[in-house]
Amino acid sequence: MESKVVASLNLSEIIKRQIHFLYNNDIYDSEGNEESDRGEDEALTNMLESSLQLSEKEFEAKYLAELAELKHRFDNKEYNVADGDDYYESYNNTLVSILRLINPYHGFDLSV
Repeated sequence: MESKVVASLNLSEIIKRQIHFLYNNDIYDSEGNEESDRGEDEALTNMLESSLQLSEKEFEAKYLAELAELKHRFDNKEYNVADGDDYYESYNNTLVSILRLINPYHGFDLSV
């Protein structure tokens, strides 16, 4: 990992590091976690693309809307086992973790 002033890091670089860690870490074996890893990867990949195109406000709005849709699906049981609970849980948690980097309130209140 290169050594640079932390203030020069941006969200895109942080997301790229998370994607790299997901597939290159030696801390845990991904065997048995494929669905969870797939959810995290998809969330990070989508957010990386968005981070390069959207304003902060647009980025937050897009992913808060996705979280609201996921919550609606879970609350109304509009999913099934084939949808991959581990996938959606990981996808959801990854969205929240990145949104918290932008605004810590997103860890507690996703309407902010």
